[in-house]
Amino acid sequence: MNRNKREKEYYSIDVGDSTFMVLKRYQNLRPIGSGAQGIVCSAYDHNLERNVAIKKLSRPFQNQTHAKRAYRELVLMKCVNHKNVSASSPFLLPLQSVFADAVYLVMELMDANLCQVIQMELDHERLSYLLYQMLCGIKHLHSAGIIHRVGRGGVRGSQ
Repeated sequence: MNRNKREKEYYSIDVGDSTFMVLKRYQNLRPIGSGAQGIVCSAYDHNLERNVAIKKLSRPFQNQTHAKRAYRELVLMKCVNHKNVSASSPFLLPLQSVFADAVYLVMELMDANLCQVIQMELDHERLSYLLYQMLCGIKHLHSAGIIHRVGRGGVRGSQ
């Protein structure tokens, strides 16, 4: 695919303090959260005709630590296939692009993140169901040889 055709498939949009360079199929980007590795926004996927979440990993190739984190997240998200583990479809921009210093993960848009759910007042039945779902997801990760742990900065995954 030639460079001009690739460039026509993408567009640039400012979301919060970050510039996203995404495929034209993703529209109506709105920021919904941020963290140490980047920013997350919601978007409408015209191909799938539903809302999705897009996570931008900022400067994943800045140094070896960032590259390892980005690679680990890409591998884990691509390899893990379970209803209790959020799946994603990573995409990279063409290397000739000015914005090639970012990696974008597209995944299912959830109603709330885990931090928000923890702060909710849940009845015993809902809390039990949530805990069951989390344990099923973690069991699946462990059966795939992935160790999941909590660190000082929050939940982390490692291989």
